[in-house]
Amino acid sequence: MSGKREIACGVDVHKNFIVATIHSTDGLKLQDRFGTDSEELQRFKDWLKHNSCHKVALESTANYWLPIYYILEGSVNFILANAYQIKHIPGRKTDTLDSEWIAELCLKNLITPSRIFPRDYRELRSLNRARESLIKVRTKIKNQVTQELEAACIKLTSVLSDIFGKSGRHIT
Repeated sequence: MSGKREIACGVDVHKNFIVATIHSTDGLKLQDRFGTDSEELQRFKDWLKHNSCHKVALESTANYWLPIYYILEGSVNFILANAYQIKHIPGRKTDTLDSEWIAELCLKNLITPSRIFPRDYRELRSLNRARESLIKVRTKIKNQVTQELEAACIKLTSVLSDIFGKSGRHIT
């Protein structure tokens, strides 16, 4: 190993807070807890910068990792780890121990990063998911309206192929 000091940060992510541990090859270990709002995540970013840490690893927990990524994007080597890959020996778990474990794995380059799509792809995927969700809601509402009309003995589906088409909208 070269004489260069390696520094990495492991982050245990929760909905309302994160616990971060900075670990280095020369034995440095710093730990802090941050909130997950923008101000607190900016404080986290400043803490990393102040401690010369440019490598951050965290577990992909739901979508809680996204705000952290958005704040750190472009300023650090961000490693998103698959939760299955970084689970360690079962036993008593704490946020502190989890962040230390992730930092240690990161420092030793033992985490294979998950793929994070470029921003434009992420935005397009997000829009597509929102569109799909809205289409499902629209379909559900149309089915409910059709069922209510049928229950009230209004049998529009007997004479129209699409009661929400142009003719169906004129009738209702």
